Amino acid sequence: MNNPPDTSGAPGPSSPADVAVHKVAQRSENRRLLAMLTAAEHGILYLVSFALLALGVGILALMILTIVRGGASGAEKIFVILEELLLVLIVLEIFVTVQTHLAGGSLQLEPFIIVGIIAIIRHILSVVVRLTIPGNLAESRQQLMELVVYAGSALMLVAALALVRWSQRRPLSASGRGDSSASG
Repeated sequence: MNNPPDTSGAPGPSSPADVAVHKVAQRSENRRLLAMLTAAEHGILYLVSFALLALGVGILALMILTIVRGGASGAEKIFVILEELLLVLIVLEIFVTVQTHLAGGSLQLEPFIIVGIIAIIRHILSVVVRLTIPGNLAESRQQLMELVVYAGSALMLVAALALVRWSQRRPLSASGRGDSSASG
């Protein structure tokens, strides 16, 4: 059966060879566009990497200035050092994640969970220090509630981290479930 010729006036390939050439041209344009977008992504990730390094160095410099200026007790200085070093760890963990992505690796969940755990620990330390300063009863209760919420959040993130690590070690069978020999 012959198809009648296209009289709609719409431009388009008229033969199978023209269709194939059109598809190749589209793929080539798509590849160029994808290459340009990938280059832009890498450029932005490199800028983010340099910004994260600068931020880490800046935090360390401010920490040293705060300690050198004095005015705080020894315990307060230790707390400042600990809190700022934890912040630097957060920044560096994000930096390593960006570097892994730039090196061709996929984004992983684990570093973000670790960043969350470190951030919660920073908040817990802050609440503990505030609790050492005598205040009114209502303030103390509110700070204790904060401490309980942060501790619960930290526990949940540690459980999530354990689950992620466990799932990475557990081999998958062909059915998509866990190892069939373990369920025997």
